[in-house]
Amino acid sequence: MTDLSMHVRANCERRGSTMVVVALLLAAVAMLSLSFLMVLRSSQKEHQGSRESLSALYAAEAGLTAAMDDIATGGTGDLGSKYAPATLGSQRYWVESTDIGDGRIALAAYGRDDRAQMGVELVVQPSSDGFFRWAAFGDEILHMDSNSRTDSYDSDLGTYASQAVNGGGSNMYANTEGDVGSNADITMNSNNSVWGDANPGPSGTVTGSGVANILGSTTPMASTIELPGIIVPPITLPGTAKTVSSSETLASGSYNYTTLQVNVGKTLTIIGPATIVCSDFKLRSNSEIVVDATNGPVEFFVLNDFVLNSNTAIASTDNNALDVAFNLLSDNILDPGVDVVFDEDLVDFDSGSQLYGTIYAPSAEITIDSNFELFGSLVARRVDLDSNCRIHFDEQLLTASEEAGANYETLCWRLISQP
Repeated sequence: MTDLSMHVRANCERRGSTMVVVALLLAAVAMLSLSFLMVLRSSQKEHQGSRESLSALYAAEAGLTAAMDDIATGGTGDLGSKYAPATLGSQRYWVESTDIGDGRIALAAYGRDDRAQMGVELVVQPSSDGFFRWAAFGDEILHMDSNSRTDSYDSDLGTYASQAVNGGGSNMYANTEGDVGSNADITMNSNNSVWGDANPGPSGTVTGSGVANILGSTTPMASTIELPGIIVPPITLPGTAKTVSSSETLASGSYNYTTLQVNVGKTLTIIGPATIVCSDFKLRSNSEIVVDATNGPVEFFVLNDFVLNSNTAIASTDNNALDVAFNLLSDNILDPGVDVVFDEDLVDFDSGSQLYGTIYAPSAEITIDSNFELFGSLVARRVDLDSNCRIHFDEQLLTASEEAGANYETLCWRLISQP
């Protein structure tokens, strides 16, 4: 073989080897490209699936919200079905409600979006909102001294005096919804009267010589009543002291005071709706607060001292307990220096004060002194009703609670498998 032939052959072999290498490289690049496309497609599918699953979860949560609205207004909570779901845009959902006893309801909601489906379950029970259904309620104890009284009336039907036509003498009473209650024990001295039920906590008792004077049931409650903390509205106006030295009118709005005090014999008229936050609240003897609730109620938030001296009065022009609400953050149990006093300067039997409204004091011990009259409801950590005090529960509080619908609190939430 000539040198030229050998050279040509060598060049051909080198070109052939190069072609093989190039072909292998092209094949490898093709495989890598295919793998990348497969990974990208898988990622896209996974992303789409995650989006659809999240959307299905949102649809299920929307179903829970709709079911809660339904049971709060007297419905069953059942919405749609697996084969006829409710629609929410491009999503669908249905909810199945199950009564599991003791007022508890299990809501199973299922949401769909395209091929994805998610399920969630919510267990709820009636909350303690609307707890103004007693004349008086004490979280840790409720005690009634001799000659203290509770009954009820309906402010929408007229004055208490016009309805107090039953009994006679010091035992005159109106209606029989003057319930008292406690999450613990109820103790009664002799010669008092409860024109209603007296229900202690699940493990509590009703004891004392006055038990025979309870008109209604003394059966313990099935469960305790939670007293939620008070949330003070954020009023940005700078707090200043306000002393009413001559009768005046406070316009509708929101107010923040370090001290709100009405001096002896003066009248403060408040136009509702109004919200008043103050560190200390004091009514001196023979002073008065009148609420015009034509356009809305007045709500007070008192952070420390709350003092009503003798012969003071707080009421709306309609004498409706729904028009005036006192929220007392006072803690005179941990801090004995805090004053929560009714009829501080009581002089004699006729020297009593009156309040038409509700009092909520979840951290305080409230002692209602002799000859004080409350037309509404009192709920506190501890309640002591002294002799000759009167609490007349306003049945409009019950009516308002029924019209507003029941409120529920969440016991548990969890994801559940698809049906």
